[in-house]
Amino acid sequence: MMDNRLSLLCLSAAALLAQSGSARADSEPPAVWNPVIAGPELLSGVGLQPPGQMFFRLYIFSEDAYAQYGGWSLGTRPLPQSLAAINPNVEYALGILPWMECGVFASEASFWQGSGGGVPAVSGNGVGDTNPYCKFRLHDPHQGGLPVWLTEMVFASLPTSTWAGSLGTPPIPGGFAPLGRLPATHFGEPEITELLLFRKAFEPFRLTAGLYYSYALPGGGPGQAYGDIFQYRGAFEQVLDERHGLAYAIEALGLQGLPFRLDGQPVEVGRPSFGLVGVQPTFEFRLGSQIAGEVGVLFTVAGANDVAAVYPNFSLYYYWNPAGAVAGR
Repeated sequence: MMDNRLSLLCLSAAALLAQSGSARADSEPPAVWNPVIAGPELLSGVGLQPPGQMFFRLYIFSEDAYAQYGGWSLGTRPLPQSLAAINPNVEYALGILPWMECGVFASEASFWQGSGGGVPAVSGNGVGDTNPYCKFRLHDPHQGGLPVWLTEMVFASLPTSTWAGSLGTPPIPGGFAPLGRLPATHFGEPEITELLLFRKAFEPFRLTAGLYYSYALPGGGPGQAYGDIFQYRGAFEQVLDERHGLAYAIEALGLQGLPFRLDGQPVEVGRPSFGLVGVQPTFEFRLGSQIAGEVGVLFTVAGANDVAAVYPNFSLYYYWNPAGAVAGR
C-alpha cells in the first residue's frame, strides 16, 4: 500500500514538473530570425554584438562629382571644377554589455579638385577625422513585446584632420567628405551625432531605417561655423542564401543641412542650407564564418546647393568571438 502511495506521489510530482517546464517554455519569447550577414552598407547595424564579440572593418567611401544642384530639383548644371575624394576608414567595435557596444572609426582622406571658373586645381591628403561611438539597445524582439529592433547610437566627430598639423588633410572644398560615410558630417569640424535605428525582419526580408541629427559644436575655425545636419536612411534587404551570407539591398539616404545651430552660434558658411537624396544598390556576401563584405554604388537623385555625384563604396568585416561562433547583429 505504501509503495503504491509512493508511486502515485512520484507520478504526481513528475506531472507537476512537466507542466511547470511546459509553462516556462510557453512563456519564453519566440526565436527571432537574425542571420549572420554584412547588413546594409549605409546604415549602422541595429543589432548589437554580444559581450566579448568584436569586429574590424575596412570601409572605403569615395566620390566623383559631375554636376551641381541649384534649388531643390532633379535638374543639374555643369560643375565649374571636377571634384573627387576618397575616405578609407578602419572601424573597431566590441560588445561591452548585453545592451551596449562601443567602437571607433579612424580614417584617411584625399581629394582632387580640377581647375575651372578662375579657380586653380587643388588637391590634398592626410589624416582624416576620428569618430568614437557607443550603441545602446532600447528594445530587442528576443525579449518579447514589439517584434522590432530599436537602438540608440551616439557618435562624436573629432577633427583629427586639423589636429594632426602637417599630417592632416587640407579643407575639402564644400566641407564634405563622401556622402555615404558614417556619420556624414562636415569634414574637420567637431560634431555630435545622435541616431535612432529601427529594424523589422520577416524572413527572408529585413527593413532597416535610421534618423540622425548632428549638432555642430563650438571650436571650428574662423568663418567655418557650419549649421546642424539632419539625415534619414533606410534599406530593404532580401537574403538569398543565408548559409553563404548572400543578400542584396536597396538603400536610400537623405541629408539636409540646416540654416541654424542649436548652440545659438550664427552660421558663417556661404550656403544657408543644402541637401541631397541618394539611392544605392548593395550586394552582400560572406567568406567563411568570420568574414563578411559588401559593395555598392550610391547615386544622387535630387539635391539643393550641393554636388551631384557617384559614390562607389566597399566594406569588409572580420568578426571574432572568443566564446565560440559569431552571432548575427
